[in-house]
Amino acid sequence: MVYIRHSDEIKQRALQMVSEGWDIAKIVQALGVSTKSISRWQDNYDTHGHVNPHHPVHGRRRILSSSTMLEIQQLLAEDPSLYLDEILEWLAIFHDRPISLSALCKNLKDFGLDRKVMRRVANQRDEALRTQWKDYVHHNFTADQM
Repeated sequence: MVYIRHSDEIKQRALQMVSEGWDIAKIVQALGVSTKSISRWQDNYDTHGHVNPHHPVHGRRRILSSSTMLEIQQLLAEDPSLYLDEILEWLAIFHDRPISLSALCKNLKDFGLDRKVMRRVANQRDEALRTQWKDYVHHNFTADQM
């Protein structure tokens, strides 16, 4: 029999019919499934508690973790005029993560930080308010408090 994708409802109904005492041949005929499928679904249900077991995440691990990406986002919020090579140096020095320029661009784009967004954030920044905040911090805090 060719592999056919069955919905969770069909799988659960087949297992319910088995638990109610139906003959396997009648379940196969009524639902149009194979006996192998029913036994596989029963094994999955007995082992995992569900007809479709949870599959672990597959694929390569991300080069930059989400916490590193959040730090990059904060870094760009503080100084949106940073060049990509400066971010690369920052990653290499502070996170010991030397990556390529193309990998950084891809990670930034996946995180939603592409060139247009960064330019818009830079244009919306209020320099007068930023200068006022810097003066306040300079006059009211010491280096130990930072």
